[in-house]
Amino acid sequence: MKKFDPHSFFNGLIKAAMFAAFYVAGVLSSSQVSQFTITTQKDRIESLEAETALQRQQIDALSQRALQNTENLKTLEEIRKDLNALKYELKTLKELHNE
Repeated sequence: MKKFDPHSFFNGLIKAAMFAAFYVAGVLSSSQVSQFTITTQKDRIESLEAETALQRQQIDALSQRALQNTENLKTLEEIRKDLNALKYELKTLKELHNE
């Protein structure tokens, strides 16, 4: 039968304590990294939401400008038609005057 060796017992006990300490440190580190990742992702989401809101405002402003430009183009087209009609009338009047 083997004799109880206190030196081997304490070596085993220290190894078990070290294993437990490193395991706990690993779990805590993993938890900290996960928490940091969650916090970072939340910040990124908030940043993207703010950017999206700004882009929506810019899109709305551009849509308004496009609508205004369309209305301006319609007005310009009406003016062009009126000018062509006036040119035609002026030409007709000149021809009648020259006859």
